[in-house]
Amino acid sequence: MKEAALTAVPDSLTGELRALVRVYRGERVFPERVVEVPTVAAVVLGAQVLAGGRPSGTLRARTLHAARLYADGEVTLLIPTGGVGEHPPSEAEVMSGILREAGVPERAILPEEKAESTRESARLVAGMARAREVRNLVVVTDPLHCVRTVGAFRAEGFEVGASPVYSSPMWQERGERRRQFLREIGAVLWYRMRRGRAERRAG
Repeated sequence: MKEAALTAVPDSLTGELRALVRVYRGERVFPERVVEVPTVAAVVLGAQVLAGGRPSGTLRARTLHAARLYADGEVTLLIPTGGVGEHPPSEAEVMSGILREAGVPERAILPEEKAESTRESARLVAGMARAREVRNLVVVTDPLHCVRTVGAFRAEGFEVGASPVYSSPMWQERGERRRQFLREIGAVLWYRMRRGRAERRAG
């Protein structure tokens, strides 16, 4: 089996920040679709669930992108991840429903319904993948979020590919893109600091 195409994000704070800037400028740091297939599993990162269990535009865009990857034969398993936020049900449950409506069979959906952050998604999904001997993962999320997500999985011992969702409102709307860029800079700094502390304790 071929490996998923890995990303060109160096494993360093400087490398991740530079990758963020490149993505924000419109450079295609990550391919929009998976290359060198098949990939075993696509991890679909959660987003806001609205009142009444309705998916936000971002959540729907990510999920439909993942459904297309499955329909095109680029992945064989979809792992929607995300717990319950302000409104139930869990993000993973809402995504699972969208996937079924899009024609993805139940056997190809493996939800993770407890994670409350990207870091927790990486930790919990990494554990699920190891338990099932799944070694090849690609993450599905907004382009700017891909950088931090790749780093979070890297901290769990997984080098993952990324399939960015350029159809997401977080990318399509210029104001949202700018706000997400600023948030991701802060989040990358925070994740790197926590990772450094954990590595020092382990050492």
